Amino acid sequence: MTIVQDFPEASARYKTDMAQTIENSLKTYGMRIDDYLKKLLPVRDDYLSEPIWYHMESGGKRMRPALCLIVCEAMGGNPDEAVPFAAAVEVLHNMFLMHDDIEDGDTMRRDKPTVWVKYGTANAINAGDYLLGRAYHAILKSNLSFEKKLKLLDIFTITYEKTVEGQALDINWRGSTDFTIEHYLQIVELKTAYYLTCGMVGGAVVAGRSDNVIEKIWELGKSMGPAFQIRDDLIDLTQGKGRGGVIGSDIKEGKPSFLYAYTLSQAGAGDRERLIEIMLKPRESTSSRVVNEVITLYNKYDAINYSQKYAEGLVEKAFKIIEEIPVEDKTTFREIARFMAQRTA
Repeated sequence: MTIVQDFPEASARYKTDMAQTIENSLKTYGMRIDDYLKKLLPVRDDYLSEPIWYHMESGGKRMRPALCLIVCEAMGGNPDEAVPFAAAVEVLHNMFLMHDDIEDGDTMRRDKPTVWVKYGTANAINAGDYLLGRAYHAILKSNLSFEKKLKLLDIFTITYEKTVEGQALDINWRGSTDFTIEHYLQIVELKTAYYLTCGMVGGAVVAGRSDNVIEKIWELGKSMGPAFQIRDDLIDLTQGKGRGGVIGSDIKEGKPSFLYAYTLSQAGAGDRERLIEIMLKPRESTSSRVVNEVITLYNKYDAINYSQKYAEGLVEKAFKIIEEIPVEDKTTFREIARFMAQRTA
């Protein structure tokens, strides 16, 4: 049986000098919000600070705030002015992760026990709620014009609402017997596209760009977001997702992934019935052997290769949208889009 380990073809394409530059830029720009985060979320010995910083210091990539600052600068703005909004996006991200881990029953995050496992469900929910309030605080207290603050609050609120709508579909379509690629794309446009693009749109707002430019970036996210999430589905079949070496967490929780949707559409009656049966199993009843059985089905119907190609097709679509964004140097945007479909962790 073959289990995906490193996606060698994608890795070979990914390891270009420019791609490495983008990855390094994401790390560098992401770190620029750390000092601000410590002011926004003071490190204290109390019931809120301890679980929050246990989670925040567990090795997150700070990718979303980095995209905010990179786009702001690429649009001719001052990235320092975008730091509060970038931090708000990162805080929202961590709030969602805390709550998602409870909803999904995930016990490991970034190779350590999740907040709800270590501190209890009530503390994890409460800490997440507090994070949402502090995210709004960051936007409201930023040194920006009233008009820009209002736009950022609108962007942030829309993203929050759409992500929750997408999560509702994700939760309730798990193990669905008639789940399709169209259903999957509906989920990820809500749950991933807005969420991933929010920081980029905010960066453009801080840079003073027009509503037309902002609409183009939202449109770009509708391609980049699904590409990012399909890649995330693939990474879940490796040890790169930070689940303490666990492979196939999405399978264990019956998550409606792209791989699941595609395999359902291609499988024979017997395999289809068995796949649905496994995805409907309780998490605690889904052993590693059963996970491997699903991965075997994915390989049998070429779902893994198809998924990667589909993600790369979305990147090509993103490239066409990037050509319509009025900036002189489009290289940064192209490499960000390519990164979404070729990252390895």
